[in-house]
Amino acid sequence: MASTIVWRRLTAILQVAKAEESRCVPAPLGRQDSAGGLAYECGRMPNSMPDKVRHRYKYCVHGLVVESELRLTSVDVCDDRRPVAVTIVQAAADVFERHAAGLRHDCEAWIRHAVLADGSVYMRVNGVFEAIVAADGRRVAGAALGDVDDRTFEANLVTFALTAALTLRGEECLHATVVAFDGCAVGLLGDSGAGKSTLSAFLLAGGASLVTDDLLRVTFDGDGVVAHPGPRRLKLLDDSAQRFLPDAARRGSFNELSGKLMVEPPEAAATNAAGAPLSALFWLGEEGSPADRPIVSTTPVVGIERVKILTRSTMDIRYAAGDRLERQLRFAGRMAGAVPIFALRYPRDYATLPHVAEALRRTVGR
Repeated sequence: MASTIVWRRLTAILQVAKAEESRCVPAPLGRQDSAGGLAYECGRMPNSMPDKVRHRYKYCVHGLVVESELRLTSVDVCDDRRPVAVTIVQAAADVFERHAAGLRHDCEAWIRHAVLADGSVYMRVNGVFEAIVAADGRRVAGAALGDVDDRTFEANLVTFALTAALTLRGEECLHATVVAFDGCAVGLLGDSGAGKSTLSAFLLAGGASLVTDDLLRVTFDGDGVVAHPGPRRLKLLDDSAQRFLPDAARRGSFNELSGKLMVEPPEAAATNAAGAPLSALFWLGEEGSPADRPIVSTTPVVGIERVKILTRSTMDIRYAAGDRLERQLRFAGRMAGAVPIFALRYPRDYATLPHVAEALRRTVGR
């Protein structure tokens, strides 16, 4: 009975997440696939399409070797000898016209996400980019839309396309911001607007290093978990950026999709490329604390609540293949057994942040 209740609760979470996508009316070619998701009678992802001769740069990001025709500004070129995990190529408009006909228009939802007939994924973020991610997650063909700013295009293509690629490769990633201090890393989970970036900026101003923002990819190392570093950028509201990272804010750029500044925090390059041991996850849910608790509280999350938080925090929520929920449950179970999760409650005001930072360090024993 208990397992049935868990399954129903997690299914409900995914159904809520998919509701946003349902506002985007599918093209006439659309049909329902066997998993209940959107599938389209389009051509195959151009895996065998001959590439034009373009220089490719090699990067190590999120613990993967990525080869890209797009010169990335927030990731250093590397000489990693491991096999290339994902290749990003620039695609002409006719590629999308051939393989995603009927999908290439903006809609009410800010993003269109559709599984094509061969299992590849078409993505379109209004006014920013469109891309096709191969069914095996090893190739991304992308292009900018309109006159979008180069750094906005880069930031969103890398985050969304790599997320989709990792999902198709069978991995689960978390929507989190991770900072490192005193030899450990802590991950901040929460819905958009929960305060993850502002708290991270305060910690960075106090000497912490940024590990990753938005997309957290982890690997399991024995009984521990390693958080892999992402691009050197943090998205911040202007007021928080100017208050805590003023020098970085002056060099930052505006992200047209999120309405935030993208800044490169100080000492970001110091994060170990091999990743950092993840000591704890903190869920930024309700503001404030119960009346019988201090103004800032960290409470261990136990039981089914851990699984719910982790499942709710997974990336690429619009992808709902038949085995996805089972995979999310396995991932959540393994994470819950390896990393402690705490509910972090505090009033969302700048004056409280020093107390929040102290509570984080105290909780992880630093």
